Amino acid sequence: MDKPIHLELLINAERRPASDGARSEIRSPHDARVVATVPRATLTDLDAAVKSAHAAFKSWSALTSYEREKIIRKATAYVRTKADEIGRLMALEQGKPLAQSVSEIGGSCETIDYYAAEGVRIEGWTNPPEDKAYRSTVTYQPVGVCGLITPWNYPVSLLSWKLGPALATGCTVVVKPTTVTPLSPLAFCAALAEGGLPPGVVNCITGSGATLGEALVRHPLVAKIAMTGSTAVGKQILAAAAPYLKKVSLELGGHCPAIVCADADLDLAAKIIAYKGFRNCGQSCSSVNRVYAHASIHDELVAKLRAIAEKMTMGDGLTDPKVDLGPMATADGVETAHAHVTDAVQHGATLVCGGRKPDGEAFSKGNYYRPTILTGCTQAMRVMQEETFAAVVPFAKFETLDEAIALANDTAYGLVAYLFAKDYATITRASESLEAGTVCVNHGAVNTNYAPYAGWKESGYGVELSRRAVFEYLKPKHIKIAL
Repeated sequence: MDKPIHLELLINAERRPASDGARSEIRSPHDARVVATVPRATLTDLDAAVKSAHAAFKSWSALTSYEREKIIRKATAYVRTKADEIGRLMALEQGKPLAQSVSEIGGSCETIDYYAAEGVRIEGWTNPPEDKAYRSTVTYQPVGVCGLITPWNYPVSLLSWKLGPALATGCTVVVKPTTVTPLSPLAFCAALAEGGLPPGVVNCITGSGATLGEALVRHPLVAKIAMTGSTAVGKQILAAAAPYLKKVSLELGGHCPAIVCADADLDLAAKIIAYKGFRNCGQSCSSVNRVYAHASIHDELVAKLRAIAEKMTMGDGLTDPKVDLGPMATADGVETAHAHVTDAVQHGATLVCGGRKPDGEAFSKGNYYRPTILTGCTQAMRVMQEETFAAVVPFAKFETLDEAIALANDTAYGLVAYLFAKDYATITRASESLEAGTVCVNHGAVNTNYAPYAGWKESGYGVELSRRAVFEYLKPKHIKIAL
């Protein structure tokens, strides 16, 4: 058995323990053994990280966008050489299969590079003044120190969505990863610093979210907060930031519907629903959380999805890097999945497959839960209203498109919706009527660097991804000169 890994805080390009020496254990979701320890940062450590970022901001923001792009690209090139090492930490702490974890590191570098290139394209403008004695120009400047609070399901990818525009615009950052998966974000940030980012530009602290998160929001030198997490926590952050009138962007929960029409390609629909419903054990804000299938194709679609689900392999993604599914990140996630499935069955749903741990001693200690399909679900069931965040796909039938759209929109969330159909009029009407920031028609490629990822209703506040995200980290300035 490998000895536990010990990582340290990253403050001003230095790795250091917590000021009081306290540490937290990280346990494997595969077998619950202690695999690592990280510092439990104090408020003193947080203050040091913020002051480090604040000191670095003056020189980092003074560089041209072209100079920053060159430095950032050099840093990400170095991080790519560490992808296997950082990916292994992610698989160890989160349960994601190693191949997927390593891929996430590469994709995160691509996102940061995308924003480094966008930084040189930030445009101001000149206004025609009311009098020729005036000159009027508008420019943008970085907001300052940014606090980045990140989740455990995609611990590096969702960090890169924030790091990319922050660094490109000239901001400096303090990263606060979740206590569930602190290893890979710490290692990723450290690799960026080793790769050439100046001291203090990226800092990373680990510890209690309740203590450090709130202090980060309230710190007087922090100008902006960006967070991915639950809607409940997002509301708390917004309330805490409100007295200080800080910029805030939030990517929050989802309860994403998929509508499968009578003319849909069912093989494609089953493949995409399996990918978006089961991948990463359903631990994604954009997972397919509920399926509305036309009554005429419902049973055939369920059978196709079941065939895929029952062939999916499960296991420790470190020993078998290409296994389809590893364990869920937390035991709480398994409990929630089981509670939602139990509630659905008690209220009349049929359990088609899954609904339990896989058999065998290899799975006995881990947070495993088989891919699960339910049919006969209604809007009254918890699984159709609450974000399960597990590999559970519930089905309901519909007869008319209007009925399906109404059911899909019957939620407080509005992150992503999926639609499977061939008729163009149906596609147009449904995609324009679905209340979601992203609508995927006949595919599951939700997140792209070039398009905005915006949560409607209670799924978000502000925008991530696309060139528009850079403006979340900028403030406009109008300069009017009397000649």
